[in-house]
Amino acid sequence: MARKSTVARLDPRIRQAVDKLVREDRATIDQIVDKLEELLGDDAPSRSAVGRYVKNTREQMQRYREAQELAKVWVGKLEEEPSGDVGRLLSEMLRTVAFQQLAGAGDEGAEISTKEVAMLAGALRDLNTADKVAMDRELRIRQEVAKQAADKATEVAKRGGLSAEMVNDLRRELLGIAK
Repeated sequence: MARKSTVARLDPRIRQAVDKLVREDRATIDQIVDKLEELLGDDAPSRSAVGRYVKNTREQMQRYREAQELAKVWVGKLEEEPSGDVGRLLSEMLRTVAFQQLAGAGDEGAEISTKEVAMLAGALRDLNTADKVAMDRELRIRQEVAKQAADKATEVAKRGGLSAEMVNDLRRELLGIAK
């Protein structure tokens, strides 16, 4: 298992201060190192350790910002057509992320708690429930549309002078009902 960064192992209050400096982009790596040496003396992390930590933190922040922008686009599309392709794609994307998280649990250095596994399992269960609800809703809509079309066709057929038997056959055919 990979070792935790020396910066990540710092006292949480000090690490939060470092994170704030990185997040706000207010200090250079050298300024952060100087501050840590001032606070911790010889126990301060090396410049290269701070540099790696800053680089990783900035990369994570960039990925987070990109994910936020992408999420805004998807949410906008989802609001326009909640049961369309975007809704199904979003559901699949979330499912893929959950499975990648679980698959990554076996990677060297990766740790996943039972709480995280339970949360992922709950998320997958909720996704499956949402998919079922969406499918049921779509099926009900299709059945209602077919019923309305059959009603209209029956009405037109009756006005056209078709026999009651022919009208019933037409209605059953449109609704997909076997004789």
